[in-house]
Amino acid sequence: MAAQARHFVQMMISVCFAAAFVTIAACSGGFYTANVNDEKKVYHVDEHGAKTPVHETSQNGKTTIHDADDPMAQRQAAAQEIAEQISAKRADQLEQLSRTSKRQPSDPIYVSLAPPVLDAQMEKAERSKGAVAEQIRSAFEADPVIRLIEDNPSRSGLLKPHVAASADVEVLPKVSLKEAYGIDRKTGKPGKTLAVVFEATITSQVPPATYNVSESGHALRNLEVSKRFAKQVKQVILEKIGPGIPAR
Repeated sequence: MAAQARHFVQMMISVCFAAAFVTIAACSGGFYTANVNDEKKVYHVDEHGAKTPVHETSQNGKTTIHDADDPMAQRQAAAQEIAEQISAKRADQLEQLSRTSKRQPSDPIYVSLAPPVLDAQMEKAERSKGAVAEQIRSAFEADPVIRLIEDNPSRSGLLKPHVAASADVEVLPKVSLKEAYGIDRKTGKPGKTLAVVFEATITSQVPPATYNVSESGHALRNLEVSKRFAKQVKQVILEKIGPGIPAR
């Protein structure tokens, strides 16, 4: 009997705790979120536990406001308005781009080719100041479509850039020397070697795009590596960016 009495008292204490917890939760009020058929519904819960719809979001992201005076609903409405404005702006930009006539394949693409950034080792290895820049630039001069825009009016000779124009594409190159592991051709054994690394960030404003390319090889084959690098850059400009550039 004593054991049964203790068990009954413990049950009553548990029930009282549970009731007290429910009462506290109900008195405090708050918000309740439910997901029904992939739709998110938010309710406000008052001190009596009654639920009032605040807002709900459908599968396609459309939000319906039920209580315009609720602070949470107001924040949700403001966020949705901003999202709709951004979406409308993007749609307008895409529509304008679709209406804009594109350049023909043979039309020139004006490119701003910045002087390459050399790391400390490459600066020491450069035969004469500006030699690497001239080496890279010369790879673009013979291209029938790419036109390098004027960046230094004092340049002269065969490598002089074309007349100043607004750039369709910007190219920011970087050249560095790094230690690498390779196979020694004389011994056939693996060992350390010095590699030259060409990198570039290629940016287009219309259409908005950014590409990164890199090419590396043995430092003694510097000229060969730079030509492969320039070929990669030109492929990005002509094949990926070029078709979307508006006609001038």
